[in-house]
Amino acid sequence: MSISTSPAVGAPAASRTRVSRAIEAAARGHRSIPVLVVLAIIWVAFYSQSSAYLSFQNLTNLTLQIVTTAILALGVVFVLLVGEIDLSSAVLSGVCAAVAAGLTVNSGLPLPVGIAAAIGAGMAITFVEAQVIMFGVPSLIVTLGGMVILQGLILVVLPPEFTISVAGTPFAKIASTAIPAGTSYALAAAATVAFAAYRLFQYRERLSTGSLASLATVFVPTALVAAVLFGGVFTLTRQRGLPMPVLIVAVMLLIAWYFTTQTRYGIHLYAVGGDREAAQRAGIPVRRMVLYSFLVLGACAAIAGMVDASRQLGVSVTSGSGPLMLNAIAAAVVGGTSLFGGRGSIWSAVLGALVIGSISNGVQLLGLSTEVQYFATGSVLIVAVAVDVVLTRGSLLPGRR
Repeated sequence: MSISTSPAVGAPAASRTRVSRAIEAAARGHRSIPVLVVLAIIWVAFYSQSSAYLSFQNLTNLTLQIVTTAILALGVVFVLLVGEIDLSSAVLSGVCAAVAAGLTVNSGLPLPVGIAAAIGAGMAITFVEAQVIMFGVPSLIVTLGGMVILQGLILVVLPPEFTISVAGTPFAKIASTAIPAGTSYALAAAATVAFAAYRLFQYRERLSTGSLASLATVFVPTALVAAVLFGGVFTLTRQRGLPMPVLIVAVMLLIAWYFTTQTRYGIHLYAVGGDREAAQRAGIPVRRMVLYSFLVLGACAAIAGMVDASRQLGVSVTSGSGPLMLNAIAAAVVGGTSLFGGRGSIWSAVLGALVIGSISNGVQLLGLSTEVQYFATGSVLIVAVAVDVVLTRGSLLPGRR
């Protein structure tokens, strides 16, 4: 009897082990792959309903529509990585845009002064929020209260008519400027060469340490990056040229990628989010890392607000309101950043924004009701968080590890 029952007991255990191993591998691996699969499904679904969905013009419109969300989501990623959350950065973007527009349009100061003042204001406000959070108040409550305070502050910053038009001013050129196609291709070529040099450097580093390495680790990623860059430039320059907001996002992503993956700051950032107590015992300045993350978020919120105001040709009391905050958090989470800290990458900001924006763009293009957009966006967010919970727990079963 014992011989016949042993396999029956062992099989489920072995199956659970395989599932657990698969989940652990997914948690350690490239979490962007499922996002790309979901994005492909969304694109195919909407393209089957309208061939205009993947036209050059609509892809350019989609890219411009997600710029503000992607920039704000980039800042949200930094905060999520250290295990915190922010609910006030969308309204903060409106306040910063009002500061910049007020200085450049109403006071006649140079545009760089207005931009610097807006970024400084954004970082100053998140500095105050971070101080309260480090005092011990949960970030959810601090930023929720901060959001309400900022809704009042924007009324103070705006003039009595509660609106500032930036049409016809240098402020509007932030979004209306287009990089010529030739220059755009040159930038794509320079970025490809720089990436190839980086991968080659990594290849030689592995060889020097006696590790196994293949030249395929240089050529294959370089070919993928070149395809993405040149394909993107080819698509986005079919109208007037590469839109300036797209270049702003690309530069911000490169800077963020460098600091999160190539510096000690990045190591500390993930360590704090992964296990704060262990990081503190290891001598990592936890409070300072939390502060840095909120400062980055403040700068990103200011830039997002100015880009959005430039696209909308004005700032008003509604700037930064609506679904922007929800979309930014959803973009970061859908893109693969964990709500529990310590996992994710800066690329999740743009990938998640692309998923959220693709749904919104498709719904608008097909003339579907707004309810469909909310249902689809909310469902994608819930599925993304559920996947994050499974990967964090390491098991499909509740309460198991």
